[in-house]
Amino acid sequence: MTNIIPPRQEQVEDKERRFYIVAPSSVYLQLQQEAIQRGTDLWTLGGSVLTAWLAAGCPDFCAGKSVCPPPSSSPIADVKGGTES
Repeated sequence: MTNIIPPRQEQVEDKERRFYIVAPSSVYLQLQQEAIQRGTDLWTLGGSVLTAWLAAGCPDFCAGKSVCPPPSSSPIADVKGGTES
């Protein structure tokens, strides 16, 4: 066994990989139906949705609103109660 950390590679093959996520059965069914309507499979559709979400900067979605307010730049915005402890 070597104790040397391998150097970083300049080009890494970006293979497609499957992985599991957890969602309610109703969401699973809706995704399956949407995949069929789009002529693809659930894995490919899910990957496309996640890829698009990441490319968009992982935006928050507001239930019932078409546009979410931008995230606050305040460092205490993410602290519960609005104060740091």
